[in-house]
Amino acid sequence: MTLRIGISARLLHNPPPGLGLPTKRLQFLESGMANWIMSHGVLALMIPFIDQRGSTPRKRPPLRDLVDNLDGLVLQGGIDISPATYGATPWQDKAEYDPIRDEYELDLLRGFIEAEKPVLGICRGCQLLNVHFGGTLIQDIPSQWPGAILHNDTERYDSLVHEVHFMPGSRLSDIYGYAPQRVNSIHHQCVGELGQGLVLEARSPIDRVPEGIRHTAYPFVMGVQWHPEFHPNVSHDKEEVLDSGPLMMAFLKAAARRAGRVRRLTDGMARVRERARLG
Repeated sequence: MTLRIGISARLLHNPPPGLGLPTKRLQFLESGMANWIMSHGVLALMIPFIDQRGSTPRKRPPLRDLVDNLDGLVLQGGIDISPATYGATPWQDKAEYDPIRDEYELDLLRGFIEAEKPVLGICRGCQLLNVHFGGTLIQDIPSQWPGAILHNDTERYDSLVHEVHFMPGSRLSDIYGYAPQRVNSIHHQCVGELGQGLVLEARSPIDRVPEGIRHTAYPFVMGVQWHPEFHPNVSHDKEEVLDSGPLMMAFLKAAARRAGRVRRLTDGMARVRERARLG
């Protein structure tokens, strides 16, 4: 059976009228994420959010069934995590959060971790991993991290890049080696105090802002601050950026080992490469 990777949904609570559903909550998956995962010969499936606070009570799909039928979890990026989840107060009065999404994703995360299935957190997902294990966040790098370089630029969006270094003995150094790499940077928050069992995997070398974390008690529970799903299709002003393929393959191999399907994953990737070669 082909590996099935679940992806947490982004939530849009107040869609603009032009979309045709002005009073409905929407759930969506950024297409680059699906393309990145499925380009490795596996299925990418968005996990729906089920609202239990509606006026009509409905039977909730058991979380265990969701976890049992998926081989791994990828947490998308998105809106800031509510400081209430890690016992802090908002850094400014008008800061926006989505506690509904926080609760939904923390439930998913808990289920996959308890089942010891691989988890990969992207940007916000990296931060959520830290919060889940009891860590904190720096809510605004420019105002709360002295000496920080630019980590977010609305004009350049996903074309802003900077260097990252992988920590000695880290899983990322096993995947990529120790040579400095360049990644995109689209965040104004980052990991603060590390959660229990987490170790630093990567950081920005100039200002030492955390860029990757991993839990040591599980085969693959990792978060990265950059967006590897954007790397294959963005020129970044012709700067070389980190190849996102080895990270996804490490995640998928962990999923295949958990599911006992390593050979099938390898054979599937060989077929993908052959199709690409033949055009």
